[in-house]
Amino acid sequence: MRRFLTYLTLVAVAASVMVSCHKKEKERLYMTGNLNPGIPAYKLVGTACICRTGTITEPSSGVKYFWTNSYNTKDTAWVVDGGVYYFIVPDSLGKYAVTETAIADGYYSDVSVNYVTSIRPWLGGSLEGLPEPKDSIQDARDNQFYHIVEAGNLIWFAENLNFYGKGTGYEAADDIGYVTGRLYTWKEATGGTSGSGLGGGPQGICPDGWSVPTNEDWEDLAKALTGKDYSFFDKWSEVGNYVMNTATFNGDRFWPYSINTEPKNELGWNALAAGMSQHQHHSFQGLLSYAYFWSSTAKDSQNSYYRYLYFDLPDFPFNYAENNGPGFSVRCVKKK
Repeated sequence: MRRFLTYLTLVAVAASVMVSCHKKEKERLYMTGNLNPGIPAYKLVGTACICRTGTITEPSSGVKYFWTNSYNTKDTAWVVDGGVYYFIVPDSLGKYAVTETAIADGYYSDVSVNYVTSIRPWLGGSLEGLPEPKDSIQDARDNQFYHIVEAGNLIWFAENLNFYGKGTGYEAADDIGYVTGRLYTWKEATGGTSGSGLGGGPQGICPDGWSVPTNEDWEDLAKALTGKDYSFFDKWSEVGNYVMNTATFNGDRFWPYSINTEPKNELGWNALAAGMSQHQHHSFQGLLSYAYFWSSTAKDSQNSYYRYLYFDLPDFPFNYAENNGPGFSVRCVKKK
């Protein structure tokens, strides 16, 4: 009987402890709001990155933020609500985690992990494997240099435009533009003006003396690459092979290996899989697998033409899209 009573006492004590712990758990609350430090997905090496504390709305005060990063575990910091955390992007190329933790008495902590990919601009840095450029021009608006190449009756940019006046970098990160160029809606690229004829495109977002290529400009490029006449409205079978390359971005191939494609990069036109933006630059996709290039020629009042590449497709097809919707790359051209 004494053993039975002892057993009941232990059960009662255990139940009491469980109830007590359960009550303590219930006393803790969940934070509301968001941890969104606004860390850019891509950032130049050696530059400062500013991380702002999140917008925790409950509790309304007394929140502290703790920051850590994966490349320097000693670089940690406590920041009060409304403060900022600074860190310097390392010189080594890579993808680094930056973690923000919100802590407040009586609340469960909230955690946000963001990633920063370091960028070393231009050839020989993050971008490797392209041929040595033979000629270049300087954009007087911002002093950026662009490699150029002659093809057929035109001179083309051998890289994507990176003018900051409009458009966005991939994932809204400006610094990646030094490698892949910026993404522009058709309206941003052309100023809303349709072009036609060889060299007859609008200047749009291009430097003085240059224009956004027309359908006829694209046809001229295809002939220069292959020696064959193409209509813009053909799918350009195998032409994708002539502009794809084996370049790498921080060690990863811009065009992943595929048994269906054979990158030749004829003429050094240097197509890069720069991806695209959607919904006026609110979402992004396709980096290291797709490339999209505007034509300045409009299909109708709402849509305009473009050409695109896919790593698993040897062709260089055309399509059309809304003038003020997706963001694509821009190559500038001019007559010889």
